[in-house]
Amino acid sequence: MAKHVSRWIAAGAVAVATTLGATALASAEGTPADNSTAPPAVEDFTYPGPAPYSNVKLLRGDGHILLSDCAVDDQIKVLSMDLPNESGNQICFRATTNTGYLALEVPNVIRIRTDDYAVSAKLTSEGVSQTIDIAKGPGGASVGIGSGTGTGKPAALLELRIIG
Repeated sequence: MAKHVSRWIAAGAVAVATTLGATALASAEGTPADNSTAPPAVEDFTYPGPAPYSNVKLLRGDGHILLSDCAVDDQIKVLSMDLPNESGNQICFRATTNTGYLALEVPNVIRIRTDDYAVSAKLTSEGVSQTIDIAKGPGGASVGIGSGTGTGKPAALLELRIIG
């Protein structure tokens, strides 16, 4: 009799395990969720946030030149006649490493200053583009109308690169 009961218990245990296993398998084989709205995993280097001023465009970069508060030291400072007086007519960036790239559009730039890194700046004025190198240090470089020659034309900053 004990053998008979043991067989029934064993058979019942197998039946329960089979039922539970089949139920778990059936629920695991459901339709996968639609992820067609998920963003692509490929980096497109688009700048992640809006510029603080409507006439400035931050287009794309490698993530090593970031928009920053101008009150902090060790900045790349871009002075423009088209930026608000309350900002000191400037927009500031910080570098996170000794190489970096940022494509942007800042109109009527008059000076670019950098403290810790040498910078290459691509500017355009009246349809002519030029790239200038700016040594690190407090002096910076005057550009466009700010060049002090009296003949300077409005210049738009198109690109910043950290070069050392």
